Amino acid sequence: MEPIKSVNDFKCFLKDNREKIYSKSENAEDILLSDEWMQEDQWDEVYNQGEVQKMGNYEIGEVWWTQFPFEEINDTKRRPAIVIDNDNIAVLTMMVSSVEKSNPYSIEIDDWKEAGLSKKSWARIDRIIKMDEWRMEKKIGNLSDRDLKKFMQLIPEYVDGKFHEFSLVAVTNSEGKYLQVYDERWKCWLFPYFKSTESNKDNVDNSICDFLKLNVESMYVTSAVHCKYSVSDEVYKIYKHKLYKVAIDDVPDYMTGDSFELDGKKCSWKSIKELEEDTDAMEKNDDIIAFVKTKC
Repeated sequence: MEPIKSVNDFKCFLKDNREKIYSKSENAEDILLSDEWMQEDQWDEVYNQGEVQKMGNYEIGEVWWTQFPFEEINDTKRRPAIVIDNDNIAVLTMMVSSVEKSNPYSIEIDDWKEAGLSKKSWARIDRIIKMDEWRMEKKIGNLSDRDLKKFMQLIPEYVDGKFHEFSLVAVTNSEGKYLQVYDERWKCWLFPYFKSTESNKDNVDNSICDFLKLNVESMYVTSAVHCKYSVSDEVYKIYKHKLYKVAIDDVPDYMTGDSFELDGKKCSWKSIKELEEDTDAMEKNDDIIAFVKTKC
């Protein structure tokens, strides 16, 4: 699948994959009062009753107040949602949350004020909801171009179940610092990484041994999904990272100094604190730095 570059590209994806999208979505009437979305009382506090937008056309990237009446409390909950498709059957929307979650599919809305939201917000690409038109109460605003592009690129990958699978290797020295490789495409320091394969442990061991020119064995730690921007490909992707670790207590002379070369690549030893103070590394790779920090 070619990366989504425009709204027209996204509409073509919707047209070709509507059945698949519906299989990944949930019906608004099935959402209970106990649902995590309904429990976000912050939205009840900021909702303003105003002129109701007449039903009609809905554009991709619009943010709307949607309504959920509950007989058990004799009241209606209003929650913001983002329009991602206006099909003849229902309006497909994406849940907007006011609570940051560890869920990798909870994606920050960078320009939330521009979108008309009153709180810092996240959109859940894993919570696509089919809304009857009567639930669409009034328009709040529009996503910025950069937020819209991000969601239009991530939603197809989620719907397709597509992962870009890589293995990260956290190599430490006796001082507890991590081996970093300067990536010319990303223009920042990165942990050594290799494409994951079916025989992944052997692949990682062989690859890291060749790179370090040392006989070492890695230890599997864990795996995690990350939705992030690929600087090299200039597109948002869903990654599945497997994390391995290698400890080198006796570092050879060719891997010492402020910087050195391995396999023709500039390398250095960096502490997590040093990486967290590196503006470029944090801007492009903060999720991976946090991942290694918490798991190794």
